[in-house]
Amino acid sequence: MHYHELEASIYDKVYAGTTEDIPFWTGFARETCGNDGHALELACGTLRVLLPVAEAGTRVTGIDESPYMLDLANKKLAAASCAARERVTLLQGDMRSFDLPERFNLIYVPFNSFGLLLTVEDQLAALASVKKHLALGGLFAFVVFFPDVERLHGPDLSRWQLEMDHSFGDGSRIQRDLVREVDTRSQITSIQWRNKEYQDQVLVREWITDLKLTYFWPREIEHLMTRAGFQIVHYWGDLQRTDFYSMSETWKQIVVARANA
Repeated sequence: MHYHELEASIYDKVYAGTTEDIPFWTGFARETCGNDGHALELACGTLRVLLPVAEAGTRVTGIDESPYMLDLANKKLAAASCAARERVTLLQGDMRSFDLPERFNLIYVPFNSFGLLLTVEDQLAALASVKKHLALGGLFAFVVFFPDVERLHGPDLSRWQLEMDHSFGDGSRIQRDLVREVDTRSQITSIQWRNKEYQDQVLVREWITDLKLTYFWPREIEHLMTRAGFQIVHYWGDLQRTDFYSMSETWKQIVVARANA
């Protein structure tokens, strides 16, 4: 589990400006689920994506491993409209081993969270759980970043770099810098953040956060999905649904797949 109490407490501020993928997921969920369907978001966190999906009219269940993220999610949900609250169910669980009585028209993993699965065994376990929970004709979609070869081997990897230094209306300020290490054999990027949190310009706490993410190459994803019993129906390179292989430059891989019969 990456999002412990301190990491969860600043999540919404760190990603306050990350909204560009919301129209994609709200639209795709409505298209896939229609008026009566049901979506499942894995690694739903504090509902950055899930709540807008529900507000746009889709019934959606969210699963997250972190009780701290879910505590914030429930507080956010309590402040939402009655209509949105009625469309949302939140559960604590592991994307590798969840077991629910329902089947879903859409299961999705936004924002690189599929990369939290660090081994092939973990990835196949998650895909098996997804396959088990898809309704007939249902779709599975996830986003992972496209590896930048230059950054994987760049000289700045081992140097601390400022990622953010933002002040907020409540008088708080979040400052983060990071350093990366890349293991090209295991295809795992290890990121370490130094976090500093201020209130009214007074430092109130600082701590170190570690995160490991798998990075995926396109052919690898194709083999992984085939091995897990899925057929890829869309492979997009941006949020405008441009075909991945038609693009000269991209940093996203958006995969949409259907389980084989």
